[in-house]
Amino acid sequence: MKKYSLFFIGLFLSFLSINAQNGSDQINPSNFNHQLFEKLIFEKVNEYRVANGCKPLKYDTIIYKVAKDHNDFLKNKTQLTHDQPTPGKRTIQERLLHYLDVEKYSVGENIARTFVLIPTYNYDKKGKTAISTAKTYNEAATYMLNTWMQSKYHNENILNKKYTLGAIAAYFNPKDKSLTAVQVFANI
Repeated sequence: MKKYSLFFIGLFLSFLSINAQNGSDQINPSNFNHQLFEKLIFEKVNEYRVANGCKPLKYDTIIYKVAKDHNDFLKNKTQLTHDQPTPGKRTIQERLLHYLDVEKYSVGENIARTFVLIPTYNYDKKGKTAISTAKTYNEAATYMLNTWMQSKYHNENILNKKYTLGAIAAYFNPKDKSLTAVQVFANI
């Protein structure tokens, strides 16, 4: 019996190592790892905040629901927008209040879309664009952060010291290789 237990434990650990992914792994369009990408971009945002004198954001599951709600709305949209037609969810403020019962809060939202696995114009850290191809999760997360950094308002949201909570929800469309991310910041 002990041999069988050890065999199944070994088999389970082998399965985990085969399916485990890290940021340097190639993006598989038929099995995009949303959780890994969301984790990497969140970490990169926090690294950028700390490098600029801000405290890192704390990941919050309720704030994630707010981000995911809007990301789900954007899945079938060709144009990015911060607004929804749904009553009670029209703005980021309404979406936050849909999930949280709070009176005092501040909230911000960043949205971006890029493409992976195909050549596209991407920003580098200095704001220059060049055609490049995001093939790994790290590359995709870096290009997404660089996009937000080059926008005055998105960058202000990232570096806003009043925000203490955050989350990012992402959606990969395997048909056109687009990657959309919604980042929500809050202070409650």
